[in-house]
Amino acid sequence: MNGLLRGPRFHLLLRLLLGGFFVYASLDKIWSPAAFARIVYAWQVAGPVPSNLAAVTLPWIELLAGLLLLGGVWKREAALTVALLLVVFLAAASSVLARGIDVENCGCFSVAQAEAPSAWPPAWTKGVGGFLVARNLVLLGAASVLAFFSPSRPRGAPRGAEARPSRESEALPS
Repeated sequence: MNGLLRGPRFHLLLRLLLGGFFVYASLDKIWSPAAFARIVYAWQVAGPVPSNLAAVTLPWIELLAGLLLLGGVWKREAALTVALLLVVFLAAASSVLARGIDVENCGCFSVAQAEAPSAWPPAWTKGVGGFLVARNLVLLGAASVLAFFSPSRPRGAPRGAEARPSRESEALPS
């Protein structure tokens, strides 16, 4: 299992999936900050001013972290940022569930008002509920792997070769 968690291809797959997920999740919220602010306020976790601040800043943090993961830049830091966001989202969702607040649209991907019932996506995937919590736990697991398990070197690559040139090449005259 440790070998899988440290596999370079597995890390690449997790980075691309998690990065794409967060970039996609940020777009509608960035385009419609007022609608997203109403959704954040509906969670009743914070007052109007903190809800507005969260609605304006969170999508940009999601976008930046997602782009960094997709680009392979500051991978660990981006994964830690995503993990922190997910912990906050999970705490807020737990609070909403514990208080019995009915939130139709979690604001995860779309800030659109409630639509007429349809067959897809299924009703159990909408709003704040067990599916949201389970999905965020899976995403938290993926972010944790990226943050806390360094990928192993590809087979055949010399130890430290990619980090710095050998001493012989430094000593050779130009």
